Amino acid sequence: MQTRQGTKNLNRGIKECVQRRGVSTEGPNAKGAQQTLSGSISKYTPEAHRALIVMRCTVNRHPFRSVADPLYIEEVKLLRPDVIVPSPHTVSCDINEIYREGSKNVKEYFLV
Repeated sequence: MQTRQGTKNLNRGIKECVQRRGVSTEGPNAKGAQQTLSGSISKYTPEAHRALIVMRCTVNRHPFRSVADPLYIEEVKLLRPDVIVPSPHTVSCDINEIYREGSKNVKEYFLV
């Protein structure tokens, strides 16, 4: 078999798989898109990751330093190797910023 034919079959198989799964391989929404096992498209952003970390720390009363736990970092790297886990200082700053901005809304609400 010629090499061209093997590549053609491979590309055809990829195209069929992409169509079957409904994943876009082109356009601005394709960058960073990752299909989950359930078939939904997950788009990772560092901001969304930081927001989830802040929610996890506040709701579950986890210390900020929990993001520096080597096992947590290993878990994150297992799921997405290119991720940079924010430092405990960054998590602290994020929570303080959310508090400052949120308190402005609470103050305005009670002034009305």
